[in-house]
Amino acid sequence: MKKPANALSLILLMVLSLTCNLPPLWADDTFEEMSTQDMQYVRGLISRVSIEKMQISVRPPKGKLIRINIDPDTVLEGVSQIDEFKKEQQVKVWYSTENDSRKAIKVKMMMELGC
Repeated sequence: MKKPANALSLILLMVLSLTCNLPPLWADDTFEEMSTQDMQYVRGLISRVSIEKMQISVRPPKGKLIRINIDPDTVLEGVSQIDEFKKEQQVKVWYSTENDSRKAIKVKMMMELGC
């Protein structure tokens, strides 16, 4: 049998999480490199940026090119707008698929390493 204090602590934690202004799940990399039923993850190099279509194309190390749409709700990390993405930059992208269209939830530009 559970102690009432444990149940009360759990309820208090749930209330606090609902009432406090907590950052969204993707504000940090808690779910880094995970795909779920609602959200897909891909890491790769940008092969094309279309500002007119608000779309980037990402080529993963293995697999086919993936075209992903960017909208005003997309969280961009490492850049402030789509026109700052360049070909051959490494990115991590979390996206959802709706009606055969991929909508970016978060796009994280990776640091470039070099000499």
